[in-house]
Amino acid sequence: MSNMCSSSSKTSCSSGFFCPSNVSADATACLVCKSECATCTGDTAEAAKCESCAPGKYLTSDSCTACDAKCETCTGTGDNNCQTCKNGNFLRGTTCSACVSGQTINCTCGTSENCSTCAADMSKCDVCTNGHFMSGAKCTVCQTNQMTACTCTTAKNCSTCDANDAGKCKTCINNFDPSGDTACEKCLSGFFKDTASSPNTCTACSANCITCTSSSVCTGCENGFSIDSNKCVSCADENCTTCTANKDTCTVCKADFYVENNKCEKKCKVGDDSCTMNQICDNICKDCTGSCATCKEAVDKCTTCKSGFILAGDKCEACPKDCENCDGDKAICKVCNDDFFTEDNTCTKCEGNTTKQCKCGEAVNCATCDTSNKEKCGTCITGYKKATGDTCSTCSDSYLMVDMVCTKCNNNCATCSKSLEKCDTCVRSYSISINQTCEKDCTEVLTDGKVCVAEKIVDCGANNQVTACKCKDAANCFKCDSSDKGKCESCMTGYKFVNQKCDSCADGHTTVGSFCFPQGDTLSTNLSGGAVTGIIIAVLVAVGGVAGGIFWYMKKSKLNQEIDEQKFVLK
Repeated sequence: MSNMCSSSSKTSCSSGFFCPSNVSADATACLVCKSECATCTGDTAEAAKCESCAPGKYLTSDSCTACDAKCETCTGTGDNNCQTCKNGNFLRGTTCSACVSGQTINCTCGTSENCSTCAADMSKCDVCTNGHFMSGAKCTVCQTNQMTACTCTTAKNCSTCDANDAGKCKTCINNFDPSGDTACEKCLSGFFKDTASSPNTCTACSANCITCTSSSVCTGCENGFSIDSNKCVSCADENCTTCTANKDTCTVCKADFYVENNKCEKKCKVGDDSCTMNQICDNICKDCTGSCATCKEAVDKCTTCKSGFILAGDKCEACPKDCENCDGDKAICKVCNDDFFTEDNTCTKCEGNTTKQCKCGEAVNCATCDTSNKEKCGTCITGYKKATGDTCSTCSDSYLMVDMVCTKCNNNCATCSKSLEKCDTCVRSYSISINQTCEKDCTEVLTDGKVCVAEKIVDCGANNQVTACKCKDAANCFKCDSSDKGKCESCMTGYKFVNQKCDSCADGHTTVGSFCFPQGDTLSTNLSGGAVTGIIIAVLVAVGGVAGGIFWYMKKSKLNQEIDEQKFVLK
């Protein structure tokens, strides 16, 4: 602005200047108002009259008079005619007073709001009014759960103020406790006041601790815990809420439990199902005493007994030594403890046993128990062998399962699979016969051209010959070549005669094991050479039955005599 005016532009003067009222149309310099005036009018500077006043003054009779020193604007002299206050003062009614910390009325601090006192330069807040906290350079309304303390007069550690008393906290910061007359001065349960920090903070106690002097020194514990070496350890009884320092002695129990012999026992009512099978209800569930498994009316009146005892009236008497069950007669043991077997109504240690049923938990057919687990077999009784899972459920060699019991096969049987009397294989020095019994053989003393028939050495080629002739290394010969005992003259039934050898099966026959049998015959997969020999015998007898019928009829008496002798030997 040029600070010039004319009759057509009287309002063009700068602040603190005015345009003379008698100005001509020509441009004229603006005149300066008196210092106390904000705006003025007149013909000359000396005669100018104030229209409005500068800050700190008020208009009276065309002139400006100073306001009270604390007033920014006023309507008259004195400190009781203020309209607004200077920085560092607050307006109460029409009076400006100096701001003091903790006041609730907004203090004038430049353009800042919600100030209780101003900073040194008077342009911003130093302390906020109640219900506000300093956020940067501004006073902001307090919120619950904020981390910075809210101004609530002299109260400390507030996050919000009490609506009915701004000098008290409603909620607290940093885990301080809002309850009681001294809200937010003490810490919540489980925290302690850390005076080493500034401002003070509430720091968590150790686990399960409700009062402490530091994070490592607990002075009070939650229910169910007691102090041990400045820390909280759980009570031994899970139903205990208060226990002594040794944690094994309970002094206060949970609801529905009460202290009995330093432990928490469950309250009960007669007839309900709160007690277990081995308890009775006597205000609390009490265990049956001694050897009682169950009891009635009193803890020592037994109705059933523990293992190793027998009921006599309402008392339990001990069974014989090492006995688990002597039901019916305390002198007679029915079931022994593990690793013992019953013999003559008493219990004998299984060590070295091979034939008696040893008690090994629920396991069966045990001779001894496993040394590391008494509920498993260590060894099996005679006739049984261990199977998958260390159970004695499989028969040993020369035994057959009959009616769920492993029973010994007929004499001299190595194995039997269909019946006890019919062998599959034979023991050493015995051969299978046509009726599947094992008979003594004489093959070890044979010479070339000879064969063993009914334990007698005879010339090969006999009608009752059922085993191969000995012809040096030639196999499966029925008879040796007369000029060369190392070659065959003829073969056993089922074999093909080629170049004086009997090494392959005849047409219509197939190899099973080391023998030739008619195709279509089925054999047990566990047949040994002896069993196969027996089958060969049966085949030969069938083939030669018609041709040798007359011969067998004539020899019947002699053969029956020989069979009777064989049976006698087997017995």
